Amino acid sequence: MTTKYKPKKFVLIVFIFLTSVAFLLAIGRWSSIFIDDFVVINSEIHSHISNLSLSILGYLGIGYSWLISGVKFRFIIILGAFMVLANFICESPFMAFMNTPDIIDALYGTVGILVVFIFLFITNKCGLVLKNTE
Repeated sequence: MTTKYKPKKFVLIVFIFLTSVAFLLAIGRWSSIFIDDFVVINSEIHSHISNLSLSILGYLGIGYSWLISGVKFRFIIILGAFMVLANFICESPFMAFMNTPDIIDALYGTVGILVVFIFLFITNKCGLVLKNTE
């Protein structure tokens, strides 16, 4: 994939921060599989944190790479809307054969997608510079 744009420094810092936080939250959640007493923040948040972090990582990875590649922002919006819809479908009673229905999980995923959307929106408006083609 060729990149059409270069991110500004503040974009890289926020990208690394969001990726790191989401990754650490996921590790914290998955660590509780092996250590029963390990809880991130509190038990309510801890039980839903994986959906938040996976939504952040998924939308951030795809959306950011699309942005620097020059994909139109409307497609990034469509991707985010699709991910929100998919979250609710996967957490609905219709998919109970695959997953335990939990709408609160879908809400956490939606919050993660909204956080990334705000970052991508700001990045699209003022965080990219056209790359020199030499």
